[in-house]
Amino acid sequence: MIFAILPVKSPQNAKQRLTGFLAIEDREALARMLYRQTLAALCQAQGIDRVVVATSDAEVADHARSSGALVFEEDKQVSHSVSADAACLRAMEMGASTVLLVPIDVPTVTPADFSRLAAASNAGLRPGLVIVPSSDGTGTNALVRTPPNCIQSRFGPGSFRAHLDQARSKGLDADVLRLPGLMFDIDTPEDVAELLARSHECQVSSFLRAACASKS
Repeated sequence: MIFAILPVKSPQNAKQRLTGFLAIEDREALARMLYRQTLAALCQAQGIDRVVVATSDAEVADHARSSGALVFEEDKQVSHSVSADAACLRAMEMGASTVLLVPIDVPTVTPADFSRLAAASNAGLRPGLVIVPSSDGTGTNALVRTPPNCIQSRFGPGSFRAHLDQARSKGLDADVLRLPGLMFDIDTPEDVAELLARSHECQVSSFLRAACASKS
């Protein structure tokens, strides 16, 4: 079984790198919007047996359940990597042979992107990884693991190389899949400017355009 896992940190604490660019209430609203948009794309994708949201936020959990996703409730959040690995172990207990670990902050992602990611997993037929790098090539924007505990998560700066190195040290296959919709994420004011310069229209871009207009 293929599980897609979406770790969601408390939106009140999200998007810290936009501090000074967006007000705290706008950063929280942006995080919630990104989460909902990404979850909707996941739920529409093909080839995923279960969609899981791992979170300690009650509003996020309620929305996930109403969308048909399974919720792994967290008492506390240490890091994205810790949340991801704990969720992987729980998914294995429920029969997952493969997990897709995906982020919330990918405003241009489509259901087709997630469908391609699931298809690239090879339905868990052989151990290994599929890695979608960040647009700068240093981070990891999505990670497919078969089995779910084949490596440990190392999300953050330099994670693309860290995940590849783990796979190679364990003799695992590691494929790189470059999906533009998953490679672009929103972290910095420069990312916001890039999104608004694109022709891509969605709820997130409309919100950011209005937020930026109110600053001028």
